[in-house]
Amino acid sequence: MLNEFFISIKSYKTALRYMMKRSLWKWQIVPGTISLILGAIIFGMAYRLGDNLGAYIMYFYPFEFGTQVLTTLFNFFGKIMLFVTGLFMYRWVLLILIGPFLSVISEQVEKIYLGTPGAEFSLSRMFRDIKRGLWMTFKLIRKELRYTVLNFFLGLVPIIGFISYPLSFAIQGYFSGFGNMDFTMERHFNVKEREQFVKKHKGLAIGNGLVFILILSIPILGLILAPTLAVIASTLNVLDFKDDVG
Repeated sequence: MLNEFFISIKSYKTALRYMMKRSLWKWQIVPGTISLILGAIIFGMAYRLGDNLGAYIMYFYPFEFGTQVLTTLFNFFGKIMLFVTGLFMYRWVLLILIGPFLSVISEQVEKIYLGTPGAEFSLSRMFRDIKRGLWMTFKLIRKELRYTVLNFFLGLVPIIGFISYPLSFAIQGYFSGFGNMDFTMERHFNVKEREQFVKKHKGLAIGNGLVFILILSIPILGLILAPTLAVIASTLNVLDFKDDVG
């Protein structure tokens, strides 16, 4: 798992090279623009509402002692909580909105990497990709919500609760990677095989998803590049390991 985790991270370097030298920039314009607008709305709201959430929590604090320190602390954690929530919403809404474009990018990468002919864009294919994307997205959302809720209750446990913070990003990384990999997997595996593949190669999914989240932290440029780079990198990973299923 650890070896595949680092392989997944290194694949972003190859993905960037594909973007620069394989004429994939033209596929970046529409998804990058949508990602930038959506990210600006969601993360901007999360940042602005963070202080309000901290103030709401402080409303229930009955003492005068430590008010200033606790206000600063709760404002900080309020922003973190809303950022994580915003990241959850952003990822899945984005996949629904730009899924057809990312599917085309994945096919173009596969065509270059394997030297196979790629499918031409069509409206019927676009609607098929939208239908597929919606079905798989909602399935992954249900699973991620289940693990997120369990992780939330883990965070309430004294002493060991602190591990819920890194776990929350590991969970988001895993399901982000799963969603990115699915654009390639759907051409090679059935639903059951796709789930088996990601379970067996969870290091690929977590690595891909965590780097995706890290790139998103880069102002403006990260929102534009993250989705496309993540899908290119995940496509290369799936193609390298696609014969290892089950």
